Amino acid sequence: MGENGAGKSTLMKVLCGAYQPDAGAILWQGEVVPVRNAADARALGVAVIFQEYSLVPHLSIGQNIFLGREPLNRFGLIDHVRLHRDAHAMLARLNLDLDTRREVQGLGVAQQQMVEIAKALSQDARVLVLDEPTAGLADRETGRLFEVIADLRRQGVAMAYISHRMDEVFR
Repeated sequence: MGENGAGKSTLMKVLCGAYQPDAGAILWQGEVVPVRNAADARALGVAVIFQEYSLVPHLSIGQNIFLGREPLNRFGLIDHVRLHRDAHAMLARLNLDLDTRREVQGLGVAQQQMVEIAKALSQDARVLVLDEPTAGLADRETGRLFEVIADLRRQGVAMAYISHRMDEVFR
């Protein structure tokens, strides 16, 4: 947490491999690890949920969750049945029951955020960086987000929570 210019966004970008640190090191399970790019971050299990979502509006929830990592059948074609089954499983981890064939553009902000989190979890995220996740959420939606955060913590997912709101950080 901190005011503008405190380094919150810089830290987030170093963790996801977008920036290289000027000094210091990233320790992962007691070992210094290089995070040179997004692929290095993903390999470590680091995922970032940015304020601006990276969802494709005209694709389905399932397609967005596995975009660029679609499961293939034995003929090398996208296995849509498996894609939607696996997407449903990711949403179930977040206690969400959404039709994975539904286009993302029809979802509200809170549901889109949950799709982003499901997308991160589908990449075996073990560290989830949340950049001001309650911006744009109503109180009820914020409460639901904190329920999801608590569930993820119980599942062993670590989180870096970036916010200007002190009460959220302590929560």
